[in-house]
Amino acid sequence: MQQILEVEALKFAYISEDETYHFALNGIDLAVQEGEFVVILGHNGSGKSTFARLVNALNTPTSGRLEVAGMDTAKEENQLAIRETAGMVFQNPDNQLVATVVDEEVAFGPENLGVPREEILERVQQSLRMVGMEQYQKRAPHMLSGGQKQRIAIASTLAMHPKMIIFDEATAMLDPKGRSDILEIIHQLNAQGMTILLITHFMEEAVDADQVVVMSNGFVLKKGTPREIFFDEGLLQKAELLPPFAAQLYMDLKKRGIALNPALTREELAEQLCQLQ
Repeated sequence: MQQILEVEALKFAYISEDETYHFALNGIDLAVQEGEFVVILGHNGSGKSTFARLVNALNTPTSGRLEVAGMDTAKEENQLAIRETAGMVFQNPDNQLVATVVDEEVAFGPENLGVPREEILERVQQSLRMVGMEQYQKRAPHMLSGGQKQRIAIASTLAMHPKMIIFDEATAMLDPKGRSDILEIIHQLNAQGMTILLITHFMEEAVDADQVVVMSNGFVLKKGTPREIFFDEGLLQKAELLPPFAAQLYMDLKKRGIALNPALTREELAEQLCQLQ
């Protein structure tokens, strides 16, 4: 398995009007393999979204190294290719959608790349089909629900044929049904081999990840599997995060002397509780 994202001693600072450096990232190290599902967690201001913008080459590092598919994001000549390789879906789809008709929106990126017209039409149909929105291709994006708009934003990204997609709080503005639908699409894409970098503050969205990264104040506090992260009570306290509901209930029951195996999902926990009867 090849490495698609390599980050070493990455720092990024915003410069204020008085030319003072304010570091949003302080020495990040991370490696992501092709096909991995990686979730980045952290409270507001932890540096999650700043990191996402650096991966997509929307910002460049103050120091350190960040490579996407072997391309250095600090080099201006790589930035267009990096954005093709690492697509990005933002929190608010209204900030990402530019066309007045859905199929034109999905075609916008490939057209700018100079993709032949016949191939663009194929990409549009394929991408809309992958997110279950092919019947909406002649609709106006502004007439769609928030979840539907986010699906169109994902389709627009897929039409660029990326190797990795960064979801920056892409479910934050959606209702529970919309969140569930988008997560299902994310998992389907990952099952098909797409590398996923999911930035979220919903802990339940991380339970199926291959790797979870916990950030706080520009630092990575810990990297590990969901179980290594969510049953580390000291880490969660330091990061000001709550575990998923099932993990929290498991820990509460454990403190009351009820012996269970660590459970991350409600299904795992329910199965064990039923066996106690």
